[in-house]
Amino acid sequence: MRIPPNIVDEIYRLMDIVEVIGDYVTLKRKGANYWALSPFVKEKTPSFAVNPVKGIYKCFSTGRGGNALNFIMEMEGMTYGEALVYMAKKYRLEIPEEKEPDEEYLLAKNKNDSLYIVTQYAADFFHHNLLQTPAGKSIGLPYFKERGILESTIQTFQLGYALNEWESLAKDALAKQYREEFLVETGLCSKSEKTGNLIDRFRDRVMFPIANVMGKIVGFGGRILKKDDKEAKYINSPETEIYHKSKVLFGLYQAKNEIRNKDLCLLTEGYMDVIALFQGGIKNVVASSGTALTEDQAKLIRRFTKNVMLIYDGDEAGIKAAMRGIDILVAEGMSVRTLILPDNHDPDSYIKAFGSEGFLQYMEKNATDFMAFKIKRLWKKEFLTPREKTDIIHQLAQTIAKIPEPIEQQLYLQETAMKLAVPEEVMKQALDAAKNESQKQELREMRRNNVQPKAEVIELKAFETLDLAAQEKELFRVLLNYHDKNIELSVEGQEEKVSVPIVEYFIVELENLTFDNPYYAQITEHIFKVFREGQKFNINEYLNHPEPVMNNLVSELLAVEHTISENWLKHDAFAPALDANLVLVIQDPMWYYKYKKINKLLKEVKQKMQQPSSEEEEDALFSQYYYLVQVRMSLEAQKDIVGATRAEDVG
Repeated sequence: MRIPPNIVDEIYRLMDIVEVIGDYVTLKRKGANYWALSPFVKEKTPSFAVNPVKGIYKCFSTGRGGNALNFIMEMEGMTYGEALVYMAKKYRLEIPEEKEPDEEYLLAKNKNDSLYIVTQYAADFFHHNLLQTPAGKSIGLPYFKERGILESTIQTFQLGYALNEWESLAKDALAKQYREEFLVETGLCSKSEKTGNLIDRFRDRVMFPIANVMGKIVGFGGRILKKDDKEAKYINSPETEIYHKSKVLFGLYQAKNEIRNKDLCLLTEGYMDVIALFQGGIKNVVASSGTALTEDQAKLIRRFTKNVMLIYDGDEAGIKAAMRGIDILVAEGMSVRTLILPDNHDPDSYIKAFGSEGFLQYMEKNATDFMAFKIKRLWKKEFLTPREKTDIIHQLAQTIAKIPEPIEQQLYLQETAMKLAVPEEVMKQALDAAKNESQKQELREMRRNNVQPKAEVIELKAFETLDLAAQEKELFRVLLNYHDKNIELSVEGQEEKVSVPIVEYFIVELENLTFDNPYYAQITEHIFKVFREGQKFNINEYLNHPEPVMNNLVSELLAVEHTISENWLKHDAFAPALDANLVLVIQDPMWYYKYKKINKLLKEVKQKMQQPSSEEEEDALFSQYYYLVQVRMSLEAQKDIVGATRAEDVG
C-alpha cells in the first residue's frame, strides 16, 4: 500500500513518542527525558531514554534508537510502510487504498512480508474448509459446536479445519502461485522424502490461527480429532522468522482493548480456555498456548496492564505452572493474583457448567495474592523440619527479591515473616542472600555476553584533550541536534551581537574541510545542501534509514547518555549537558577541532611531499601545504599564539 506524502507528514505531526512507547513500557520523567527499563533486554537499572522534544528514544544497553516509527518496527517486526499504516490507524487517519497487482502481492518484496502473506492465506484456507467443505461441516464443525462455540466466535478467531489429505493445502497454494520455499519455511508443508512432493503438516485437525499483537497470523495450533496414541494431541507451527512461540500470546489481538479497559489480564493455558471465556463475555483473556510463561510474554502483557490473574487447573501440572509464572511476572513489576480451579475443571469446562456469572463469582471469592498462594502451597504440612522451613524461606525470598519496587519488596518481606511466624531478620537474611545470588548470576551472564557494567556517572574530558575523532563526533552531534537553531555571535566593530544560523556557521568554518567519518560527512553535506536550497532538513530520513548503522548513529547522537558529575560542573568543563549555551559548545570547540585537523593535514601533506609522483603533484602539494600553513596562522592569531610560522613549516 502506497501512503500519500501528505498523510505521512500528518502522521509525523501527530506522533507522540511518549504515548506510543508508553503502550509498551512504564516511563518515568527525569529531567528532560523519560526513562524506563529496556524493552529489548532484561535489566534492573533503567537505560532506556525517551526525549519528547526531539521525538526520539535511545536504549543505552543495546544501542538501538530512533523515533516512534522505528520503535514500532523493532517491537512488532514491521516494515516502514506497515508502521506508517499502524500509526495512521492509531490517529484515525484514512489512507486511500491502492491495491497492488496480484503478482506483486504474491511475490512480496521481503521475506517477512512473504511469510505473513502465506500464513494469512493458510488461515483463510483452513477457515473455508471448516465452513464450506463437506468434510469441514461433518467433521471439524461438530467439534466446535459440541463445545458450544458459536459461529460468530468461529469468525472472530478465524477457526478452521485441515482436511484429512496429504496434499490439500500444498496443491491449492502452488496452484495459486504461492512459493514453495515459503510454504516450507512457515511449517505449513514439508517435502516428502519418497516423492519429493510437498505434503501438508496439518491433517485432520481443527485449526487455531495464532496472531501477533497487530492481528497478523504468524502460526497455527492444530488439535487432532480422533484418539490416536501415535499422534500428538496438539501440534504447532515451528519457529520461524515471524513466529516465536515465546513471544506470542494466543488471543491477545482480540483481548488487548478489553485488557486495557479492565486494567487486568486473565492468563490461561489453552486455546479453548480463551475462546470459551471470550464468548462468555470475559474478553480480557489470553493463553500462553502450550508453553511455560516466558519473560517476553510477560513484557507483552505489561504493555497493556500491570495486573495479571493466573488461571490454572487444580492438578499438579497447573500448580507448578502457576508457581513458575509468578516469578516471571513479579520480576516485570506486575501485580499478580492466582486462581486455581476445582479438580477436573479448566476455564472452558467451568464456564460451561456454571456460566459466566458463576465463573466471575468464583474468581472474586477464590483469587489470592501471589505470595499467599505460594505460602499456602509450600507451607503445607503442620509440622516441618528446620531444613524444610529453611528451604521454603529461601524459595519465598527468591520471589520477593524479584520485586523491583523497594517499598513493595519491604512490605512483602514483613508480611511473609508474619505469616510464617519467623523473625523479620530471618527473612531479611534470606532476601539478602537471594539478591546476592541474583547479582552474581547477572554478572555471569554479562561475562558470557561480553557486556561491561555501566558506570552511574561518566567523567568527560575537556574538549581540547579529546582526540580528533572524538572532537569530530561532538561537533557533528551539535550540528545534528541544533541544525535548526541560531547562535548569537559578537562581531568586531558592532555593539550588538549578530544572530547566525548554526548551519551557516558550520558551512563557513568548515570550508575546504571534511569530517573523516564518512557517515558524519555524508549527513553534514546533506544538511548543508538543504540549507543552501532554502529547505528544511528532515531528521526522520536518517532515523528511518534502511542502513541500521546510519539509524543507530543518528539516534545515538540525538540522545544524551551522560550524567554530569558535580566535579565536572565545578571546573566549567565542556559538557554536552551544557548545550543551553550554544556559543560555549560550538565556538571554542570548533577552533580546537580545526587546529587539530589542520595540523593532521599538514603532517599528511608533508609526508607526501617526500616522494611526489610527478612535478604536477609536487606543485599541488606545495600549494596545499602553504594554504594549510596560512589557515593555521589565522587560527593561532585568533588565540594570540606567538610564533605562528614555525621552522618545520618552511624548512
